Amino acid sequence: MHARLRFPSSRWLALAFGLLLTACATYSLTNVWRDPGFQGPPLRKVLVLAMSGSDANRRIFEDGVAQALRAAGTEATPAYTLLADSGHIPPEKIKAALSRSGAEAVLITRLLKVDRQVNVSPAGPAPMMYGRGGFYGWYGGAWGGVPATIDTYNVLTLETTLWDMRADKALWTATSEGTEVRDMNKATADLSKALVERMKQDGVI
Repeated sequence: MHARLRFPSSRWLALAFGLLLTACATYSLTNVWRDPGFQGPPLRKVLVLAMSGSDANRRIFEDGVAQALRAAGTEATPAYTLLADSGHIPPEKIKAALSRSGAEAVLITRLLKVDRQVNVSPAGPAPMMYGRGGFYGWYGGAWGGVPATIDTYNVLTLETTLWDMRADKALWTATSEGTEVRDMNKATADLSKALVERMKQDGVI
């Protein structure tokens, strides 16, 4: 009998994750925790699940992470192949998917927060010819300077947790940050690489 997976109740975060997957790139892991009591062996069968409101993006993400896990020697199943539900998935269906896949762990990713960042590039200087043309000459030249530019972008923070379903507890978790871009495949590849390398290093897979 499989363990009980406890889900966050913040439904809007799952929906926002669908927007996130438009997507992020250049990920960095900001915080990593590993159960200090875990003695192994590494988990070998994992169900990959993304809490997303977008079916298409969820599939791309789960496929990418599962592929990275398999390349590292871990058997991985994208959850969408067993769970076609959109949005929130009832726990009993996840239990059934675990049974069908034979997975002993769930690797689940969710969005924690979105920080809106503003980058202002100062205006470029106009020629300052104070000695020529007086005020009106200077005034006309001042309008010829390079205008300031303002760029806005999102910094997205994700949380990825590896649940050991045999013991019904979180075994490993990491938060990651990335800036929003539009290449979903690159975003998934970047995050998957960072996550899998660290999980291998920590001996949980």
